[in-house]
Amino acid sequence: MDLKRLRYFCTVMEQGNITRAAEVLNMAQPPLSKRLQELEEELGVKLFLRQGRRLEPTSAGYYLYEKAGGILRQVEQVALDTQQFSLRGKRVIRLGLTHLFQRYFSPLLLALRQRIPHAEWQIQVSDSSHLETLLGHNLLDFALIQRPAKLESYTCITLPPVHLKAVVHRALLPDRDMRTALSFSELGELPLIMLKRASGAGTMEYLMNQLRKSGVQPDVLMYISQPELILNWLEGGLEAAALLPASEIRAEQLNHSRCFDILPSQQVFYPAIVKLTATPPLHELVSLIEQGYPFSDPL
Repeated sequence: MDLKRLRYFCTVMEQGNITRAAEVLNMAQPPLSKRLQELEEELGVKLFLRQGRRLEPTSAGYYLYEKAGGILRQVEQVALDTQQFSLRGKRVIRLGLTHLFQRYFSPLLLALRQRIPHAEWQIQVSDSSHLETLLGHNLLDFALIQRPAKLESYTCITLPPVHLKAVVHRALLPDRDMRTALSFSELGELPLIMLKRASGAGTMEYLMNQLRKSGVQPDVLMYISQPELILNWLEGGLEAAALLPASEIRAEQLNHSRCFDILPSQQVFYPAIVKLTATPPLHELVSLIEQGYPFSDPL
């Protein structure tokens, strides 16, 4: 049985449909559907019932998912053990960093690197939902992400929330606009770019609901998972507004956009340091957090 097909199958089970699974796997939908069909043909059983775009697992599908998960974890552990053996004692730190808080966590990672200068650092920068999956499969030691909605099997250090800000292209603003804050109803009248996770509900759903509660139907131009890309496109001429974590914005670097507070104030961005409960703590990291983070002064 092909391990790659098993990984594809498990990802589809976790995501619930082909579209989201293909996004997580960074592949097109047709070849993913083909691999699932090949797996069903190899086993001679139906693993899913097709109900429109959604796939409903059969009893055989649930059984295979349970067994395949154990097999894949064993294979991943063997690979990890082999890599660590080849390093002959060299310390390896595997961490995930979400696009959402790249700037926010940079000082922490640089300080941690100073504390552990001789370790081999393996850093994956991705969407929070994808990093949660990698963490659950024991492919990361810890992840710097948006606080998970479900904390079963995780140990989580939640840091102070990051303020929500709006960034608006200047072409959408009146001349000599002196406002420093915008309401949800005002933002809802503008074309929007929304942050969105690869899978699962997150801040996007909450913010869309707040916009609708203000009495407007949001006009969303696109969904993007990276604040940095959104800011680059706004500065590059895309006439839109975006709702972003304040930590990722450098207002003094905006030439074609302006940054605003949002009224009423909302707390939606919760940076967190997450690990599996069974994973030993990284004491150097815990020590840095106990000093107080975000740092008030450079370390």
